[in-house]
Amino acid sequence: MFINKEGKLFGKISIIDIVVILAIIVGAFGFYTRFFVSEKKVETAASHIEYTMKVKEVRMGTVNALKNYRGPVTDTSTKEYLGDIVDVSFSDATKAVETANGKRKVSPVPERYDVIVTVRVDGKINNSGFYTANNLALSAGSSYVFTSKAAKTTGTIMDVYEIKE
Repeated sequence: MFINKEGKLFGKISIIDIVVILAIIVGAFGFYTRFFVSEKKVETAASHIEYTMKVKEVRMGTVNALKNYRGPVTDTSTKEYLGDIVDVSFSDATKAVETANGKRKVSPVPERYDVIVTVRVDGKINNSGFYTANNLALSAGSSYVFTSKAAKTTGTIMDVYEIKE
């Protein structure tokens, strides 16, 4: 019908020629979208961002050092500014343990505390998330080893939000 014995469509165009032409068109479209079509990025200028970090199972000395300190914290590995501590709260640390009968139970960890540290930083917000002024991504679940004049410890970001002032 459409393809003759020689493999030509309507007796004139080879199927292989059609496949090659389609591959060239798809490749040209991919090249054009990669290099000539720019993504629009929505960015807010100078946003105030606050995030809470949970520091697990620290001693009372670390709790007191963080509670009595209000000032800058930095990422230990990159030396990037992470913001200023604005609030600290703590509670007794707990851990899920398995009992002798195989059930899991939450029990307190003796002489250890979980600390919630609230940090404020100026940064920017765009369609892909929250960022510090130095383009360090702030997202829930990220862990940072942070250093202040008071303490050096590891915290996991629990929540990130914009402050409207």
